[in-house]
Amino acid sequence: MKFKFIVGTRLLACLSFLMFCGCYGFSQKIPATKNANIAAITPPIGFDTTSAFNGYLSMQNSAAIMMLQLENSNYIRIIEAIDQDYMDRNKLTLKSKEDIITRSGSKGKGLTFSFELNGNTFIRKMVFIGNTKKTLWLNITYPMDLEELLTGPIDNSIATANIDLLD
Repeated sequence: MKFKFIVGTRLLACLSFLMFCGCYGFSQKIPATKNANIAAITPPIGFDTTSAFNGYLSMQNSAAIMMLQLENSNYIRIIEAIDQDYMDRNKLTLKSKEDIITRSGSKGKGLTFSFELNGNTFIRKMVFIGNTKKTLWLNITYPMDLEELLTGPIDNSIATANIDLLD
Protein backbone atom coordinates (compact mmCIF):
# COMPACT_ATOMS: atom_id res chain seq x y z
CA MET A 1 0.00 0.00 0.00
CA LYS A 2 2.82 2.38 0.94
CA PHE A 3 4.62 1.55 -2.36
CA LYS A 4 1.51 2.43 -4.43
CA PHE A 5 1.17 5.74 -2.58
CA ILE A 6 4.83 6.67 -3.24
CA VAL A 7 4.64 5.68 -6.93
CA GLY A 8 1.33 7.49 -7.33
CA THR A 9 2.67 10.62 -5.64
CA ARG A 10 5.82 10.63 -7.78
CA LEU A 11 3.79 10.04 -10.93
CA LEU A 12 1.48 12.93 -10.03
CA ALA A 13 4.49 15.19 -9.29
CA CYS A 14 6.13 14.22 -12.59
CA LEU A 15 2.95 14.89 -14.58
CA SER A 16 2.48 18.23 -12.82
CA PHE A 17 6.06 19.21 -13.66
CA LEU A 18 5.62 18.26 -17.32
CA MET A 19 2.39 20.23 -17.54
CA PHE A 20 4.10 23.24 -15.94
CA CYS A 21 7.01 23.01 -18.38
CA GLY A 22 4.67 22.61 -21.33
CA CYS A 23 2.70 25.69 -20.35
CA TYR A 24 5.55 27.94 -19.23
CA GLY A 25 9.10 26.71 -19.41
CA PHE A 26 9.30 24.96 -22.76
CA SER A 27 6.55 26.63 -24.71
CA GLN A 28 7.67 27.90 -28.10
CA LYS A 29 6.55 31.36 -29.10
CA ILE A 30 5.42 31.96 -32.65
CA PRO A 31 7.97 34.00 -34.61
CA ALA A 32 6.87 37.59 -35.14
CA THR A 33 8.02 40.04 -37.80
CA LYS A 34 8.17 43.79 -37.84
CA ASN A 35 10.01 46.46 -39.76
CA ALA A 36 13.67 46.60 -38.79
CA ASN A 37 15.51 49.81 -38.01
CA ILE A 38 16.99 50.67 -41.42
CA ALA A 39 20.00 52.20 -39.64
CA ALA A 40 21.02 48.61 -38.76
CA ILE A 41 22.97 48.49 -42.04
CA THR A 42 24.84 50.99 -44.17
CA PRO A 43 23.39 50.67 -47.69
CA PRO A 44 25.57 50.47 -50.80
CA ILE A 45 26.16 53.71 -52.70
CA GLY A 46 23.17 54.45 -54.93
CA PHE A 47 20.63 52.78 -52.62
CA ASP A 48 18.11 55.16 -51.06
CA THR A 49 15.26 54.77 -48.59
CA THR A 50 11.87 54.17 -50.14
CA SER A 51 8.24 54.47 -49.10
CA ALA A 52 7.37 51.30 -51.06
CA PHE A 53 8.78 48.99 -48.35
CA ASN A 54 11.06 49.06 -45.30
CA GLY A 55 14.59 49.18 -46.66
CA TYR A 56 16.59 50.56 -49.55
CA LEU A 57 16.08 50.77 -53.30
CA SER A 58 18.41 51.38 -56.24
CA MET A 59 16.19 52.45 -59.13
CA GLN A 60 19.06 52.59 -61.64
CA ASN A 61 20.00 48.96 -60.86
CA SER A 62 16.50 47.56 -60.24
CA ALA A 63 17.81 46.35 -56.88
CA ALA A 64 16.19 46.29 -53.45
CA ILE A 65 17.15 45.54 -49.85
CA MET A 66 14.07 44.80 -47.74
CA MET A 67 14.60 44.71 -43.98
CA LEU A 68 12.59 42.92 -41.33
CA GLN A 69 13.19 42.07 -37.70
CA LEU A 70 12.21 38.61 -36.52
CA GLU A 71 11.51 37.87 -32.88
CA ASN A 72 11.09 34.53 -31.10
CA SER A 73 13.31 32.74 -33.58
CA ASN A 74 16.97 32.58 -34.56
CA TYR A 75 18.89 32.38 -37.80
CA ILE A 76 19.83 28.71 -37.35
CA ARG A 77 16.19 27.59 -37.07
CA ILE A 78 15.11 29.86 -39.91
CA ILE A 79 17.77 28.48 -42.28
CA GLU A 80 16.71 24.93 -41.36
CA ALA A 81 13.13 25.78 -42.36
CA ILE A 82 14.16 26.85 -45.86
CA ASP A 83 14.11 23.39 -47.37
CA GLN A 84 13.62 22.05 -50.90
CA ASP A 85 9.85 22.23 -50.55
CA TYR A 86 10.08 25.96 -49.70
CA MET A 87 12.38 26.55 -52.67
CA ASP A 88 10.09 24.62 -55.03
CA ARG A 89 7.00 26.53 -53.86
CA ASN A 90 8.79 29.86 -54.40
CA LYS A 91 10.49 28.79 -57.66
CA LEU A 92 13.96 29.45 -56.23
CA THR A 93 17.18 27.69 -57.24
CA LEU A 94 19.81 27.58 -54.51
CA LYS A 95 23.19 28.89 -55.70
CA SER A 96 25.12 29.05 -52.39
CA LYS A 97 25.03 29.07 -48.59
CA GLU A 98 27.41 31.03 -46.40
CA ASP A 99 28.24 31.78 -42.80
CA ILE A 100 28.30 35.47 -41.95
CA ILE A 101 30.19 37.43 -39.31
CA THR A 102 29.61 41.18 -39.36
CA ARG A 103 32.13 43.85 -38.42
CA SER A 104 30.28 44.27 -35.11
CA GLY A 105 30.77 40.55 -34.40
CA SER A 106 27.21 39.38 -35.03
CA LYS A 107 26.81 35.98 -36.65
CA GLY A 108 24.38 34.81 -39.28
CA LYS A 109 23.72 32.77 -42.38
CA GLY A 110 23.07 33.72 -45.96
CA LEU A 111 21.42 31.93 -48.86
CA THR A 112 21.75 33.02 -52.47
CA PHE A 113 19.09 31.96 -54.97
CA SER A 114 18.25 32.63 -58.58
CA PHE A 115 14.73 32.91 -59.95
CA GLU A 116 12.93 33.87 -63.15
CA LEU A 117 10.46 36.72 -63.43
CA ASN A 118 8.93 37.85 -66.73
CA GLY A 119 11.73 36.22 -68.71
CA ASN A 120 14.51 37.83 -66.65
CA THR A 121 16.79 36.08 -64.16
CA PHE A 122 17.22 37.65 -60.73
CA ILE A 123 19.37 36.97 -57.68
CA ARG A 124 17.78 36.86 -54.24
CA LYS A 125 19.99 36.87 -51.17
CA MET A 126 18.24 35.96 -47.94
CA VAL A 127 20.44 36.95 -45.02
CA PHE A 128 19.65 36.27 -41.36
CA ILE A 129 21.86 37.83 -38.67
CA GLY A 130 21.10 37.70 -34.98
CA ASN A 131 21.13 36.07 -31.58
CA THR A 132 18.69 34.12 -29.41
CA LYS A 133 16.33 37.10 -29.03
CA LYS A 134 16.19 38.92 -32.34
CA THR A 135 17.17 38.42 -35.94
CA LEU A 136 17.70 40.86 -38.78
CA TRP A 137 16.33 39.54 -42.08
CA LEU A 138 17.68 41.11 -45.25
CA ASN A 139 15.89 40.14 -48.44
CA ILE A 140 18.05 41.44 -51.30
CA THR A 141 17.01 41.21 -54.95
CA TYR A 142 18.79 42.36 -58.10
CA PRO A 143 19.09 41.35 -61.78
CA MET A 144 21.53 38.51 -62.42
CA ASP A 145 23.20 40.42 -65.26
CA LEU A 146 24.34 43.00 -62.66
CA GLU A 147 25.73 40.39 -60.25
CA GLU A 148 29.37 41.27 -60.98
CA LEU A 149 28.67 44.96 -60.32
CA LEU A 150 26.49 44.58 -57.19
CA THR A 151 27.86 41.57 -55.27
CA GLY A 152 30.81 43.43 -53.70
CA PRO A 153 28.90 46.51 -52.52
CA ILE A 154 26.00 44.38 -51.21
CA ASP A 155 28.34 42.04 -49.34
CA ASN A 156 30.08 45.09 -47.81
CA SER A 157 26.68 46.44 -46.76
CA ILE A 158 25.77 43.10 -45.13
CA ALA A 159 29.04 43.25 -43.18
CA THR A 160 27.90 46.55 -41.62
CA ALA A 161 24.82 44.95 -40.02
CA ASN A 162 24.54 45.74 -36.33
CA ILE A 163 21.78 43.94 -34.44
CA ASP A 164 22.35 46.20 -31.43
CA LEU A 165 20.43 48.82 -33.42
CA LEU A 166 17.31 46.63 -33.50
CA ASP A 167 14.74 47.15 -30.78
